[in-house]
This record gives sequence, C-alpha cells and structure tokens, in this order.
Amino acid sequence: MVNLVNNYYATRQGRKPDSLDFLTLKRVFLSIYKNFKDQYYFLEATGYKCVDRDLVSGKWGEDPSAIIYQQTKLLNRWPIEDRIQDYDEQVLFTMIEFLYDYISKPLDLDYHGWDNCGFHATKYDDGAGKLEFAIQINELLKNYSNGFELFEGRIRQLPPSQFESLVKTDVVSFDPKNIDERVKQATNKYLKYGSDLDDKKQAIRTLTDVLEFLKKAGVKLKDKDDSDLFQIINNFDIRHHNTRQHGDYDKDVWYDWMFYTFLASIHALVKISGKSKKLITSLVI
Repeated sequence: MVNLVNNYYATRQGRKPDSLDFLTLKRVFLSIYKNFKDQYYFLEATGYKCVDRDLVSGKWGEDPSAIIYQQTKLLNRWPIEDRIQDYDEQVLFTMIEFLYDYISKPLDLDYHGWDNCGFHATKYDDGAGKLEFAIQINELLKNYSNGFELFEGRIRQLPPSQFESLVKTDVVSFDPKNIDERVKQATNKYLKYGSDLDDKKQAIRTLTDVLEFLKKAGVKLKDKDDSDLFQIINNFDIRHHNTRQHGDYDKDVWYDWMFYTFLASIHALVKISGKSKKLITSLVI
C-alpha cells in the first residue's frame, strides 16, 4: 500500500496541501481503488474462478451491479473504471461507502499456477481492510472542498480545525445511554454529508436535551453561566416554538456557534460530574 507519511520538502516548510477539484478527486480516488483491487482487497466480495473449483462465489454474487442497486439504488455505476467519468459527488461518496462495507484484506493469498489460474484466498480480515482503506480515503477527502472524512463507514463533513479534537473525543459519562450515545447521534447528524439547517437544528436540540439531563442530575455550570446557557437554549428557536422566540439570526453562522458551544459545555460538565462523583443514573430526559 502507498506510504502516506512521507515528509517531503513542501510539508516540512509548512505548505498546506493543494485543494482538489472534483475531477482530480475522482482521478485520485480511482488510483486508490485500483491499488486495493490489484492487491485483492475486494476478492472476498467479487469471488473468483478456479480451474479446479469452477466459480468461487463472493459476497456480491455473480452480478455486482445488482447488489449495488439493491443497496444504493444507483444504476449503471459498475465497473468503476468504466463509469466513474459519469459520477457526480453524491454517487462518488455513495460508492466509497459501499466499497468500505465490503473491503477486506486477504490473509492467505496464494497463486494457483495451474493453467495460470490466478490468486486465491480463503481467509480475510475486513477490519484491517477497512482501516487501510479509510486512512487513504481520508487523506484524499480532507483536501476536497471544505473537507470531508470517512467516519465509521459513512462520509461526513470535517469540523473546523479548531474543533476537530472536541468532535473526535468521545464523551464518557456516568450514563452512556442518555449522554454519550445522544452526543454521538447529534454529532453524526450535524456533520453528516448533505446535512441541512433542519438536521443541524435537530442535532442542537439533542445536545440541549443532554444539557437539561445533566442539570436535572445536579451537574451544571456556575449559576450565571448556567442561566446564560439556558437563556440561549430556551429563547433562540431551538427547543420551543412560540412568539417569544428569537429566530431572525443567520442560522448558518449561529448554529455552528451553538453546536460547538453546547458540545464543549457537555464535555466540561461530564468532567465536573466525574470529579464530584455524582453517579446519578435513574433520570430520563
């Protein structure tokens, strides 16, 4: 596989990576895909023909186009080498996710020399294959447009660099169901590819529910800070719908501000709860 850690001159001098346009993104993706294909990382999916065993069926069966349609509802997208020129951004990202679901690293790759039969394998490591694929795809996606990443098999927007560590640090609280899982759901919804203002509002609403849960559990900021936080939550058209709500603001800007402010507040409160040992688990939102 391609080495991604070379520290060449431009990088050492602090030069930022060149941004990719969509045509270049497709060209480099195709190179990555072919590299994995040539290393037989899709052999478990495609299966293979053997002079001794006839057809060894893979996870995709005999017609990859059929399973691609069944799972993605996309027609005429296979083989990738022949069809990629017609891919738009949605199709490309969908195919990346589809490939991630089926890539696996062959562990016992062996060349069957009889009649130049070819390479076969019987054991695969899908975890290793997914990891290697995601690493290379993410090196590519982060330099396209405003930046994307393949996260747990699904493409999402990269958070602003100053919030990247905040987003990628898991919340580990005293109540995983009502806090950790909801924070993760909100983050995935907010950053998912193609998220609109309604998605973002719902994600922010979920974070406000978590903050309310923490408050009921006795975990809150100092009185004034807590009051200011809930003034925003309750009066800026997130949780309630009434004439008192302030809705005349630039949501593209302020939703980002609210999302990362609330997320940072939850992280801080969870740390506070850990220090104070307030292990209250019986409350529900």
